[in-house]
Amino acid sequence: MITTKIENTKIVPLRWIANWCGAIATRSLIKAVDLDENANWGFKYKYRAKVWRILNKPYRWWGTFYEVDFSDDKEFLKGSAWDDYDEFGKAYWDNDKGEQE
Repeated sequence: MITTKIENTKIVPLRWIANWCGAIATRSLIKAVDLDENANWGFKYKYRAKVWRILNKPYRWWGTFYEVDFSDDKEFLKGSAWDDYDEFGKAYWDNDKGEQE
């Protein structure tokens, strides 16, 4: 697994601010998803979603991203151990016990 660092701007203070905005946006998105799972779609949900939408833009434009290359792991991920189905074609989540045998 190889990671490549992608810096969208060479202006370091702008990148710092964008990464800081990305951290706040990520926390807001997680809180919005938690409110969504609890079916609480009131003011807090709308506020968190709006904060994510606004603060994620500078992060996408000027933030630091990491690209992961999984091409070396393709051989490792092959095989029946990584399959969600047993030898009869039944998914492990359909088993009576709820676990793979």
